[in-house]
Amino acid sequence: MKMKKVFALLLAVLFVVTAFTACNETSSQESSGTDSKSQADSSSESSKEVESSEASTQTEGDIMTPYGKYPEPVQVSTAKRASSSPNFAAGDSLEDNAMSRFIKDRLNIEIVYDWTVDTQEYGNKLSLMLASNSLPDMFTLSSAEYLIYRQLVDNGMLADLTEAYEKCGGDYMKEVFASYDEENLAPFRQDGALYAIAGGNFGYQHSLLWIRQDWMEKAGITEAPKTLEDMEALLTAWKNNPPSDEYVGMAMSSTNIGGGYGASYSADPIFQVFGATPKTWIKDKNGEVIYGSVAPEMKEGLAVLADWYQKGLIDTQFATRTATGATDALFTGSQTGMAFAPWWYCYTLADLPHNDPDAKMTVVNAPLDASGKFNTAAANPAGQYVVVRKDYEHPEVALKLLNAEFDMYRGFDEEGAELIKPNLATGVDWEYMFPTGGVNLEYNTIIPDVALLARNYVDEGRLEGAPTATEYDKSTAIGAKAYADTGTLDDLAWVHYHGRYLASSIVDAPEVNLVKPVFSFVTDSMSDLKPNLDTLEQTTFLKIVMGELPVDAFDQFVTDWYAQGGQTMTDEVKAIVG
Repeated sequence: MKMKKVFALLLAVLFVVTAFTACNETSSQESSGTDSKSQADSSSESSKEVESSEASTQTEGDIMTPYGKYPEPVQVSTAKRASSSPNFAAGDSLEDNAMSRFIKDRLNIEIVYDWTVDTQEYGNKLSLMLASNSLPDMFTLSSAEYLIYRQLVDNGMLADLTEAYEKCGGDYMKEVFASYDEENLAPFRQDGALYAIAGGNFGYQHSLLWIRQDWMEKAGITEAPKTLEDMEALLTAWKNNPPSDEYVGMAMSSTNIGGGYGASYSADPIFQVFGATPKTWIKDKNGEVIYGSVAPEMKEGLAVLADWYQKGLIDTQFATRTATGATDALFTGSQTGMAFAPWWYCYTLADLPHNDPDAKMTVVNAPLDASGKFNTAAANPAGQYVVVRKDYEHPEVALKLLNAEFDMYRGFDEEGAELIKPNLATGVDWEYMFPTGGVNLEYNTIIPDVALLARNYVDEGRLEGAPTATEYDKSTAIGAKAYADTGTLDDLAWVHYHGRYLASSIVDAPEVNLVKPVFSFVTDSMSDLKPNLDTLEQTTFLKIVMGELPVDAFDQFVTDWYAQGGQTMTDEVKAIVG
């Protein structure tokens, strides 16, 4: 295609980026908060220490290797999402910091930042650069900018990174990607070419069932719920004999009744009992691509919720709790004792043991389906991804930078790790400091991996056993054991016990059945169609649950969803995934 096609499509791209950045960045920031914990939680001390020694043995002539140093300085220009709190150590800046100096010393690569803009404007700025054919040499994209990526590929503007990945991808990088079965790279392979290096969006952050165990025991129930019937029995017992003066029922979000992967206070696990996976593009039992929220099985889940609401088992005021933190306060204020949320929900609940020292929590994979499986959506394996301008002379630079960044950050290169410590101590914004932005190299299994460390220490006194174990990881296990042994609430002991020992230990249990999405990006029409369709979905589900519409109204919702643009989106997704 000719460059003139870019101009014809630019306006559409701009609309897409503007519409999707707001909603996607909210999700990105939420997961980034979790990611940031896991970045710090997981600065891996894996066996990949050989990479640092490998780096020192490279000769200057070995350019196409993970650590081949260029004989002459190589300059690479890039762009950056601004940070409101970069938190660099004293004397360091975006242009000149411990990482950029390390990269210059080890690889002879100089980083030049063409521009820095707010996150909300990043995609729009790139679109303008695309139209004027003045792109940086290398830049990072997110799911919100997927249409820009497609325009770049369609117009032949990206470098093929296949050879660069094969020859310059480090051992650690390739082991990380292997933990995703390289599904993180799959969306960026076209016609035998690899046009982006995507970091892994590590998994196991799906919703679990969090329960006030002391309230459960007070009701005479000794075993945590496993099925929908068990959940209903416990909620009924609490309704009939409220465990606190202000008890309101099960907590739920009015905006996330079917919230999608990792959404706190959603009812996704209830829908998944019947085989539906809300807000996720999946293949149904017939192998057809479908948007999970319109699957016929959703109707069965809505019927359960409507019944529970009518019986007073769900917080009757859940639709009005829209202020930030309002639903969180129900749990920390001992007004509810049941909610769905990911493993890291313990951070949200950190005030609970201080507010109510007698509170005891448990977390389980529930409800199970008829076959005893806990069905849940899996994460989109692809996180942020880095691309390189086609005519840039050294596309392998992107791979070398990723190796060097994580050598420092994960501690594989001891000298580099020491250099970066002052920035880590000040809470540096790692995505802002890294030339490749938020491209994350972390094992898909890091959450259960760290849980293994905690289990071994709490249960057996062995501070070992995890494939990766950093000093921070060890501190979480030590905290978990301190709470298990003494019940201390000092520091984060309570949080580590419930998050790292209890919750993270069950995310990969045998009963867990991960339903993988077939598509997690955006299509051409979504910017125009999806906001209205999301509103239709949210409004309809809310009215059904609250009894303002009958459960059969779901059938009309499905018809309206397809008629108002859902069919167009479905056809586009099918065309992309095949």
